[in-house]
Amino acid sequence: MVNNLSNIVFALEKLVWGVPLIVFLISIHIYLTFKLKFPQRNTFKGLKYIISESDKSNSKEGISSFKSLMSVLAGTLGTGNIIGVASAIIIGGVGSIFWMFISGVFAIATKYAETFLVLKYRKRKNEKYIGGAMYVLKERIGNKFLAIMFAVFVLITTLGMGALIQSNAITSTITENYNVDIVFLSIIIVLICGYILFGDERRISNISSVMIPIAVFLYIISCIYLLVLFKNNILNSIFLIIKEAFNFKAVGGGILGSSAIYAMSAGMSKGLFTNEAGMGTSPLFDVSVKQKDIKKQSMISSTTVFIDTVFLCTITGIIFVASNAYLYTQNPVSLAQMVFLNLPFGNYIFVFMIVIFAIATIPCSGYYGSISIDFLFNNKKIYVFLYKIIYLIFIYIGCNMEVKLVWAISSIANAFMIFPNIYMVMYLKDELE
Repeated sequence: MVNNLSNIVFALEKLVWGVPLIVFLISIHIYLTFKLKFPQRNTFKGLKYIISESDKSNSKEGISSFKSLMSVLAGTLGTGNIIGVASAIIIGGVGSIFWMFISGVFAIATKYAETFLVLKYRKRKNEKYIGGAMYVLKERIGNKFLAIMFAVFVLITTLGMGALIQSNAITSTITENYNVDIVFLSIIIVLICGYILFGDERRISNISSVMIPIAVFLYIISCIYLLVLFKNNILNSIFLIIKEAFNFKAVGGGILGSSAIYAMSAGMSKGLFTNEAGMGTSPLFDVSVKQKDIKKQSMISSTTVFIDTVFLCTITGIIFVASNAYLYTQNPVSLAQMVFLNLPFGNYIFVFMIVIFAIATIPCSGYYGSISIDFLFNNKKIYVFLYKIIYLIFIYIGCNMEVKLVWAISSIANAFMIFPNIYMVMYLKDELE
């Protein structure tokens, strides 16, 4: 029965992430790129804002832009940048890296648009800002059904993408390297995440602002080392990635079963998993910032797509292909680990990065879910408390699940998030600046 259920989930994922959704999502990205007159050109300005951000402290007026950025990166820079890229290669072939890059470039516009609109209609309540696509859909557009739908999809997504996948990545990585009791390890993970999650957004942002810069710095240094190590195969790998991205040789049935279609599907679904552009999740944290200039904050938020997908995921994918490790395993965790073992103390570095990224991501994703619970149950604290307990249970379950099934569930949930959020963006497209 379990095998039948798994097969149903895998079949549903393939159906959901078929050609129609791929065409729809990339069309939205491209349309908004032209509508906003190529906001990608402001990426380096966004990086400048991030670097020059001087006020890194929180206040009663809200969270600083720097700490909000670190929290948003915590929600997007999780294991998707390492294991997610490895999964894309295994599922869709090396050509998936090209489509992940392309979707990331155009997704910058969508991230800017969704953040701008959510910030425009945020409001103050009990000395803090509240907002999100669900509030815009209900109060500005007047579509209560889509507002509720979005909030429910956020809950499903956070339980899958946040609780299940990230905790699974921690346990599968640690137990593959060390002889640790998985039940004991699962309890430790739940306790750590519970401590962070049961704090407010300030605790999450404070911890993220420490963990994420350290993890990103170590990650970039590791990637530079591996690029130098595999330098003789880098150009060949890039050519192979591009070639396979346009390989329409049928491996299934007809053109829709070609290598290129599988590559597009895997690249775009895993790209969405890493940057969340189009899903509308990261603006849920952006509303808490004290930054009054919403265009500037939207620019900062959209820059996370560049950092996350266009830059880090692309480099990671090229390194994985250049290593040739993907030819020897069909397990994404094993693939990633085989590559990072080429680093000095690579075993320890790999485990450290996976754990830090995942521990930072889990509470941030749980915070998104609690915002949706607030919306659905009119800010009744008991329901938020119960959701957090359920979230912790899902973290424990994720620690002990089959990794491929976890990824499939999360890919489906990600797809369901897109439609109400994109409806909001397109309905209010003329208000974008």
